[in-house]
Amino acid sequence: MLPTLRLFAQVGTQRLAPFSTTGITGILTHPNPRPALIAVYNHTLSLLSRLPQHSVYRQSTENLTKQRLAIVESVKPEGWAEYQVALKSQRQANSIQGTKDTEFELKVVGKQFLGMVNRVTTDSSTVRAFLDREVGRWGLSPAVDTSDAYARDVDAPVEQKGPSPEVPLLPEEPPLYAEQVAELEGKIGAGLIEEVLEQGWNELNLVKEMEEAKVWEPLEVQPEEGQWVGFERTP
Repeated sequence: MLPTLRLFAQVGTQRLAPFSTTGITGILTHPNPRPALIAVYNHTLSLLSRLPQHSVYRQSTENLTKQRLAIVESVKPEGWAEYQVALKSQRQANSIQGTKDTEFELKVVGKQFLGMVNRVTTDSSTVRAFLDREVGRWGLSPAVDTSDAYARDVDAPVEQKGPSPEVPLLPEEPPLYAEQVAELEGKIGAGLIEEVLEQGWNELNLVKEMEEAKVWEPLEVQPEEGQWVGFERTP
């Protein structure tokens, strides 16, 4: 479904209905894509920083990710100022201070997404399968509070004053209006915002694989001369 068609499909509503159909098999409407994209992009950039600077993959992926991150951050939801005040208060209440760790922030958004999923009541096996898959991406199980076990996966948590590095349930960012979502989709130019988020997750996982494979290192077995020369038809 094209972005403009989705707006017409939900005419009369200010915000897109969470987990409603997008017209794309296997993808439902994300309830709050902006913070999810920002968290995924920031963590992707953090992982990319561990690759050598001369890596062409790092350079190209960093440029694209930073460009999309800037676009997403430029569009803010209504009630942004009030949300920032509430968020700051809750972070202080949970003794979260210092430079934020991108993996920690990713898990915070994941816990918020889990709360959204647990509020969904559906008999549709298709919808439930989608929700279970999405929750799995964040490393959680639906309807189960795993904050303690979840937090132990954080490699470098934000500096905290408390004895336990739990992932707190912070205030949810206000969702964007449908027109704002369409604005983001138009600026990014890569389909629906859910497709863009899908691309973000795939890139995040690819960065991990590229780092593990150390693709920038010389080949263990050097190719023979002419190995990469294409076949040509001889007269």
